[in-house]
Amino acid sequence: MRNIVTIILICFLSFPAFGQEIENSHKDKTYKNIYLELLGASNMIGVSYDTRIKPGSAFGYRAGISYFYGTNYNSNEGHGFSVPLEFNCILGKRRSKFEAGTGINMGLYSIKETYWVNSEGNVSIIEPVTQIVESRNTFGYYIFLNIGYRHQRESGFMFRAGVSPSFNFGDKYGLRKTPLLYPYLSFGYTFK
Repeated sequence: MRNIVTIILICFLSFPAFGQEIENSHKDKTYKNIYLELLGASNMIGVSYDTRIKPGSAFGYRAGISYFYGTNYNSNEGHGFSVPLEFNCILGKRRSKFEAGTGINMGLYSIKETYWVNSEGNVSIIEPVTQIVESRNTFGYYIFLNIGYRHQRESGFMFRAGVSPSFNFGDKYGLRKTPLLYPYLSFGYTFK
């Protein structure tokens, strides 16, 4: 894990050197994007707005809204809305670009847990007697990274694809995504 964090830090610390070259070649261009994202930082599906911090900068940010629904092997299910927020960097001079970013996804989730108890009131998997269903609403978050390819013109169609590893700090609000390395796919529109 330390090696991964070290590599990511080295990548982000080297971005300013790349940013100078891009800033000089695209001084007056500020790309703004709206896109639909499947999986990745949006969990299931989401819509995001993405722009550069200043004209010609490789650095930018993204904010969006996403929806999640899922079940697991214990008949537990959850759904909810969340907000992915990201700081990112886009490297490349033409339409094909490398993108890397880090952010947080925070949301409110409804969780329904199902379990069975036997006649003594103990949780039982072998001899189910009574099914108990408990529902609760909770806040949850996870930290994510985006590493991928972006096809982006000065205006018009844009496309993103890559992987989005995620983690949390192990506290009671941290969400654990399975698998830890989610792919993502986005389609959208670039405008000035």
